Amino acid sequence: MDCYCREIKLNTKGQFIILVFQQRYPPDSIPTDITLSQFVSIQEKGVSAFEFEWDMESNSFVSARTEIQFFSGENCVQTNLPLPRNQDVYYWEAKMFEKPTTTTVAVGVATKPYPYFRLPGWNRHSIAFFSDTGYKHFNNPFQGKPYGATFEEGDVVGVGYRHRSGTIFFTRNGRRLDDACTGLRWNLFPTIGANGPCQVHVNLGQMGFVFVEANVKKWGLAPMHGTLAPPPAYGLEAGSLLLERGTTGATSMTTTTTTDTTTTRPVHHDYDEDDDERPLIQIDIPQQNNRLRYPNQSPPEYSTFPRSPAIIPPALARYASDTDTEDNISASSSSSSSGSSTHIGVGLIRQNGNRGLLLD
Repeated sequence: MDCYCREIKLNTKGQFIILVFQQRYPPDSIPTDITLSQFVSIQEKGVSAFEFEWDMESNSFVSARTEIQFFSGENCVQTNLPLPRNQDVYYWEAKMFEKPTTTTVAVGVATKPYPYFRLPGWNRHSIAFFSDTGYKHFNNPFQGKPYGATFEEGDVVGVGYRHRSGTIFFTRNGRRLDDACTGLRWNLFPTIGANGPCQVHVNLGQMGFVFVEANVKKWGLAPMHGTLAPPPAYGLEAGSLLLERGTTGATSMTTTTTTDTTTTRPVHHDYDEDDDERPLIQIDIPQQNNRLRYPNQSPPEYSTFPRSPAIIPPALARYASDTDTEDNISASSSSSSSGSSTHIGVGLIRQNGNRGLLLD
């Protein structure tokens, strides 16, 4: 009876399309190895270099690189890069953010290209853990094997990969299950599929895992942060407090010299000990002088000290000198005092000549 059902299913149009797809696109039909440029991108961006890609013809959508939305029908999405092989184990998790009870979600790995209208585990060179039955499907769309408990909305399913032995294992809510299969040698891509509306959020290593061992041994696909330095601050954002880093490095103060219409404003910059992380360009924006913009309403201040000698034209200076000399001579001649007062008047004239003439 089972064989008869298989023949009936294989004779359908969908199964015929699947067979043609597998024959036309074997796992080695397109290059899937990580290229040098992709490797450099992983080093610079870290885990942010990995993201899920969705087909335009599928009923799915990917936002923020790892947030997957399924709408209707059987669909699946895969990452843009395969699982690396630099360390012994790689691990990632998928959380059932929104999942109705009527929707089946399959979490696993598969080779590329993989038909976007099929769930992982149903085609060759793929394996997945299914939510409705708790079975694992390994290259078989008809018969699954009991593997674990079912998972619903809010549950977290993890996938681990040991590339040396080609072993795949799953976790459920932080508890590890048995090894699902061994001997996988192809380049494997994280793959998630569903047959109805749901939303799945994937953690490739950009945050902590529910599986504690993966956090301790750092089994993420790549480091959280890469080596690529942030871009320098330009324009009005140069002195913004939002761009300051909360580090304990040395603090340097730079003062900008401005014109008469501007004032000096100290700009603080926190730098680490590593000079390579300093921004290449730093623009200090002066602040307009408010005192020149608004008039001063305070009364003028008057000094009790004598005024300083003023610089006057030579002609006016000679006229003032002659006038003062005549006044002093007449005052000295009319005085009834002895010659001492004359000496005093001459001394005043000589002193005024040394200090300059004052005009009231």
